[in-house]
Amino acid sequence: MPAKKNDIKQEKESLSIEESLARIEAIIQTLESPDTGLQDAMKLYTEGVGLLDDCQKTLEGVEQQLKVLSPEEV
Repeated sequence: MPAKKNDIKQEKESLSIEESLARIEAIIQTLESPDTGLQDAMKLYTEGVGLLDDCQKTLEGVEQQLKVLSPEEV
């Protein structure tokens, strides 16, 4: 049975940045494979873009926290 969008979103939200980066690396490897079909590639690409966006937001949040904790150093 295919995963529902809500299940995928909840799973993605529960990933740490390290887990997200590892998943992105796995997606890249799969996309580089000549055996990956177009439909699968599009799904993986979409997932990867979403994960990258989540990582960027996480890093921006950490940067803001660092600015608050050490405003003169950041």
